[in-house]
Amino acid sequence: MDTTVYQLVVFLENFSAEFLSLLTFIVCAVSILGMLRFYGAAGLCVYNAVAILVANIQVLRLAKFGFSPEPVALGTVVFATTYLVSDILVEHYGAKAAKDSLWLSFISQILMTVIMILTLGHAPVPEDSATNTAYLSMANLFTPSPRLLCASLLAYVASQLFDIWVFQKIRDLSHGRFVWLRQNVSTFLSGLLDSFIFSYIAWVLLSPTPISFYTLMISYVLGTYFLRLIVNLAGTPIMYLSYSILRKL
Repeated sequence: MDTTVYQLVVFLENFSAEFLSLLTFIVCAVSILGMLRFYGAAGLCVYNAVAILVANIQVLRLAKFGFSPEPVALGTVVFATTYLVSDILVEHYGAKAAKDSLWLSFISQILMTVIMILTLGHAPVPEDSATNTAYLSMANLFTPSPRLLCASLLAYVASQLFDIWVFQKIRDLSHGRFVWLRQNVSTFLSGLLDSFIFSYIAWVLLSPTPISFYTLMISYVLGTYFLRLIVNLAGTPIMYLSYSILRKL
C-alpha cells in the first residue's frame, strides 16, 4: 500500500495547530484568488460550496491551540473564508451573485447529506472486514445529528444574508470607499451572529439539556471567535488583491 500521504500526515503532526491553521488559510487564500482569476464568480461559488462541505467535516476534529485552555474544533478557518468570498462577490459582481453562492452552498450541503445517508443505507458485507471498517468510518463522518445540522444550516443562511446586507449597505453609504471597513465590519458582525445562532439553537433551543446563557456566550459563542477575528483581518489583503487579479483579465 502506498503510504506517501500517511507519511505526510505524520510529518505535519510535528507542527503546532497555529502553524497548520496559517497554512490552511494560505491554501484557502491562494485557492480563492486562483478561482477568481480563472473562473470569476462561478469559481468563487464552487469554492464556497467545497469550503462548507469541508468545514462541516473538519469540525469533528479537535486540536489544541495556545489561546484556549480547552481543545478547539477545527473548521473555523475554512468556514470563515466563505464570508470573505461573499464580500468579494458583492464587491465585484453584486449582491445577487453572493446570494446565488450562498444558496448553492446550502443546496450542496443538503445534497451531500441525503446522498451519504442513502449510501450508508446499503448494508455492509459481513465477510469483508475492510469494507466494514470503511462503513464505520463513513458512518461517523456522514451521519448528521438533526439538531446540529439544523442549527448549522440556519445559522449559515442567516449570517451570510446579514453579511451581504451589511457589506452592501456600508458600500452604498461610503460611496464605494473604505473597502477595509465594509469587509471587516460585515465579517465581524456576521461571524458573531453565526456563532450565536448556531450555539443557541444547538445547545439551548433544541438541546435536551439546555446550557446557561453565560456558558453559551463564554464557551460556545466567544470560544472560537478569536480565531475568526484573525481570519477576518487576514482576509483584508485578499480583498484588495482581488482588484489586482481582476485587472489582469
